[in-house]
Amino acid sequence: MEESISRCILALKRDFSQFCARELAEMGLAQGLMFFVIYLGRHPGTSPGQLAAALQADTGHTARSVEKLVQGGFVERRRNPEDHRAFQLRLTPRGEEAFAGIRGLFARWDGEAVQGLSPGEARELRRLLGKLVKSKELSFQDRKEVTP
Repeated sequence: MEESISRCILALKRDFSQFCARELAEMGLAQGLMFFVIYLGRHPGTSPGQLAAALQADTGHTARSVEKLVQGGFVERRRNPEDHRAFQLRLTPRGEEAFAGIRGLFARWDGEAVQGLSPGEARELRRLLGKLVKSKELSFQDRKEVTP
């Protein structure tokens, strides 16, 4: 019997989540904060509202997440010089280290995921997965890219 694509994707997602949770815990980060760090690493000076919109998260969840990142020393809030009522968010040096670590995290998991494949098979898998994602692009067209 042929394996279902959805079952495979769910198994890979579970494995990736467990891998991330272990690695991020060593950095002092909760897994749920990873995409906030990624987005802020790519878009320094983002406002909390812009961050919430980009990650399609509600503002309350975003505010709590930002507060955890501030308390953990990963993010700092600065007053917007153009609008003193607003804040800009930037990664601290600790946040920059976490951002760099997260980038490596994706590459390490990818390497582990294709360990049992030949280089040609790994390339073909990436090609086919990319093709599958492109065929579903309409589902994702409003999302901002948040992968490193």
